[in-house]
Amino acid sequence: MTKTKQVNSPLKTYSSSRIRGIVVSIFASLLRYVFLIAFSYILLYPLIYILTHAFRAGVDTTDPTVVWIPKNLSWEPMQKAIELMDLPNSLFSTLKFEVVSAIISTATCGVAAYGMARFQFKGRAILNVILILTILIPASIVLIPNYMNFYDFNPFGIVHLIEDIFKTDLNTSLLNTVWTFWLPALTGVGIRAGFYIYIYMQFYKGLPKELEEAAWVDGCGPWMTYLRIVVPSSGVSVLTVFMLSVIWHWNDYYNALMYISDGTTMAVNLSNFVSALKLFDGTAGTLTTDAPMSACLIFLLPVLIMYICLQKRFITSIASTGIVG
Repeated sequence: MTKTKQVNSPLKTYSSSRIRGIVVSIFASLLRYVFLIAFSYILLYPLIYILTHAFRAGVDTTDPTVVWIPKNLSWEPMQKAIELMDLPNSLFSTLKFEVVSAIISTATCGVAAYGMARFQFKGRAILNVILILTILIPASIVLIPNYMNFYDFNPFGIVHLIEDIFKTDLNTSLLNTVWTFWLPALTGVGIRAGFYIYIYMQFYKGLPKELEEAAWVDGCGPWMTYLRIVVPSSGVSVLTVFMLSVIWHWNDYYNALMYISDGTTMAVNLSNFVSALKLFDGTAGTLTTDAPMSACLIFLLPVLIMYICLQKRFITSIASTGIVG
């Protein structure tokens, strides 16, 4: 008997491979959506929890049938949070100490980064090493030395020299003043200043030097070149540094706790909120879950509004400055 060979049809082979590709594509898309939904839930869970508890009535706190959506809405937790956080005074202190420092740091770090990115001078390599160290070393390590420095502020021994000459005692403590926050920001060594300088440097290195050379030909010095050419061209990096600076200063707890005893910031009041609630009521009561969530919402709201308003430009600026990881 003669054996006949079975030849596969090209159309059948093409159809099977196409179906296999469609199945693989659908499966990959399904996995991608599952991952994105799960990851989004992990990120949004704290915010959802805060929102569902911030306006929950005390009756719903003890109701086992209420898990996410409250049956009864109440303004009482929010009122208690505003009162215990001393919102008007703490908000003013946060703006005065932290937000102003963030704005100052945004400006001064840009100047320092421009000098390190564009000019060649002796000791530049050492400054770059110091810059990296300021990023790597935790701020808590230098917190006590900074406190002692501000407690007895004596730059270069000048104050003690004046005291010895005139036989007087000068009170040079900077504690409980804005200078404990503004002075480091003015000198480019404030909160996360090394990271801001690094961001600026990465952006300045990508700017065409021809623009600055043209300004020099027209008679502009370094300062005028920076203010008229570099700053207008650095909008994306300025926005990146400004938002990061505001967020880190807004969340600052250790510096505010160490340097300020009168008129504490919102971060300090939030950290002490549960203790203040127990002292106020004599016991944690039914508001131990809801009032703290209301306080967290009050604390997060300004930063969330700022991010929502600047979200599109911020994402564009992150891509332009090359921040990864």
